[in-house]
Amino acid sequence: MTDNHGRVIDIAQPAKRVIALAPHITESLFAIGAGDRVVGVVSHSDYPPQALDIPIVGDAQGFNLEAIIALQPDLVVAWAGGNPLLPLQRLERLGIPVYYSDPKVFSDIAHNLRALGRLLQRPEAEPLASEFERRLQQLQHSYASRTKIRVFYQLWHQPLMTLNKSQMISQAIDLCGGENLFADHREAVPHLGIESVLQTDPQVILTGENVPDGWEQQWLAWPKLAASRYQQFYRLNEDLLYRPTMRLLDGTQQMCNVIQQARLKIDQD
Repeated sequence: MTDNHGRVIDIAQPAKRVIALAPHITESLFAIGAGDRVVGVVSHSDYPPQALDIPIVGDAQGFNLEAIIALQPDLVVAWAGGNPLLPLQRLERLGIPVYYSDPKVFSDIAHNLRALGRLLQRPEAEPLASEFERRLQQLQHSYASRTKIRVFYQLWHQPLMTLNKSQMISQAIDLCGGENLFADHREAVPHLGIESVLQTDPQVILTGENVPDGWEQQWLAWPKLAASRYQQFYRLNEDLLYRPTMRLLDGTQQMCNVIQQARLKIDQD
């Protein structure tokens, strides 16, 4: 199978002992029915709950190479966007195959499910990937012709942070008929001043449930701001939005629902 770096991964037999080096990888392996083959994970691999019982070998930024080798994996699934490269190259020199998972767009999620399904010979993967594509197409069809809504996604409050179009949350905003006001920013996760947001005059401001209560008060202090005039502040379940897995479609649907709610409210004004 070809991974997200275009590398061909060839193993002689289905993987039986797998190390998952990112929470989204662990979740996808469980989704295709291969949870019983995962022998090591990184911290924050908390979904599904059964993943909490698997030995932790590190986190997304670093891991215990000796602990991984001791677990005798026949496949390591790494996060190309977060795991350090040199230890992974050492694993490959030891003869342990490494599949790089780094979904950048929605279609990469289906590709990863299919690839992992073939590497582990899990027949559940193909219908799961097809269902993901069907639901994605349905969402795209539902919101393609809706009136565009100016959206500011507040990733954090102190410092004030958002995200550009390289992030899948921005792609979800687009899919829902929203316009990410900082999509073209050169930084993937821009740090902003309030003035920058005020100048774009968002009609809707979204954030995650991890942001403390009362987060919208800083925006209500600016009553001429469109989002303040229409009282358009929404908190979303970030667990459904921040990981490139099957559940991302649930988070996208949640986002589409609130953007549509805002759209109707604005249209009625």
